[in-house]
Amino acid sequence: MNILSQYNLLLAKYKKVAAYAQKAGRVNRRLYNNYLKLQHYHNSIIKKTANQAKSILEITIKEKYPLIVDHRKRVIHVSPKLLKAIEMTKDEFISSIYIDLLFEKFLPRNFTDTRDQIIKEFHFPILLKELEDKTQNPEQNQAEDPIHLHPFLHLGISGKRVFNHRKKLFLYLLSVRDISPDIELLYYQKTDLIIETLSATNLRLLQAQKTIEAHKILLVSLVCSLVEEHNRETSRHLQNIRTITTCMIEEIYRLKLLKNAPYETFQYLKDIAYTSLLHDIGKVHVSKELIGKGNELSEAEFKKVQSHTVAGAAYIKKIIILFQNDPTFSRYIDFLMIPYNICLYHHERWDGSGYPQGLSGSRIPLPARIVAIADAYDAMRAPRSYNIPRSHQEAVAEIKRCSGTQFDPVLVKVFLNIERQLEDIHYD
Repeated sequence: MNILSQYNLLLAKYKKVAAYAQKAGRVNRRLYNNYLKLQHYHNSIIKKTANQAKSILEITIKEKYPLIVDHRKRVIHVSPKLLKAIEMTKDEFISSIYIDLLFEKFLPRNFTDTRDQIIKEFHFPILLKELEDKTQNPEQNQAEDPIHLHPFLHLGISGKRVFNHRKKLFLYLLSVRDISPDIELLYYQKTDLIIETLSATNLRLLQAQKTIEAHKILLVSLVCSLVEEHNRETSRHLQNIRTITTCMIEEIYRLKLLKNAPYETFQYLKDIAYTSLLHDIGKVHVSKELIGKGNELSEAEFKKVQSHTVAGAAYIKKIIILFQNDPTFSRYIDFLMIPYNICLYHHERWDGSGYPQGLSGSRIPLPARIVAIADAYDAMRAPRSYNIPRSHQEAVAEIKRCSGTQFDPVLVKVFLNIERQLEDIHYD
């Protein structure tokens, strides 16, 4: 075979192979396009399945846990079955004293540990609405059947606390079961025992206490509204102070740091949080122009700004004197001393270099020491005319650095325990 024949033979084979290769390329492209379609379909199925699984999981959680609340005392979910059992609407339950009782008496309030925490079952009584109405109108019901010995629905509540990292919330997932038969049996077995904490009288006292607290908040809010008219920046600052102080007093109560309160410890600490908003009321004594002027103040101007501490305390002192002259209100003097001390001493320093009196250490009243830290943190974080706002981390580091000089070192440790909760405060 000559060379030309060999060449033609090879050329024919090459064309044949090239044709097969071209055909294979078309097949591969079709396969690749089909693969992309299958991949897209697979991803859509995965996404749909994930959403369905999430929905089923949420439904399952709500079925398993008829009551879900967060650490801010907001009701995330309450089942209709539970509401029917306790004879309340959802709005009635949310605004009732029972949410406060859950947190004050039973639910864990340590917010430094984000691990899941088991909540062991505890006994929680609910005063039934129908029976509560009868106890409040005894004369109207004399001719009716006698009131049941146990006008309560007794619940056994348990569950767990989990931390939602995305929303930065602690969630309390609570299971609820009716243990009324067990409590009834216990009652009849031990008829000589009187469980004072389950009496309708105590519940009414708690409701009255809640009403008094509402009046305190109303009066404080009214004063803050007047301050707001004087200075908008101060108004925003006051709301932040309340939030920071509330976090601190809850941690102080958890750690049992307060030993000798003038009255019931937790109520006293809550009153510090309520009245912390009043710390700057003396600024209505200072002109708006001077408050917003900035850092370049003359010595006389600076002393005028400093005088807001004495001016604020003087406003409170007038009320104290008025109450001292009326025996009916004399028991409120201890409460009024809280905002008095806050107004007068919240710019004192632990090392004695503050104003207006240069007090040092524990001679500075506790409410003022707490508000001093809250005030400093918010001042560093908030955008103001005379400073550049700092980040949360920078403000925390500065407070830590000033422990033992400007601030009470024990309260600085309290602040460091709760500082993560302050990341939720919004600063423009």
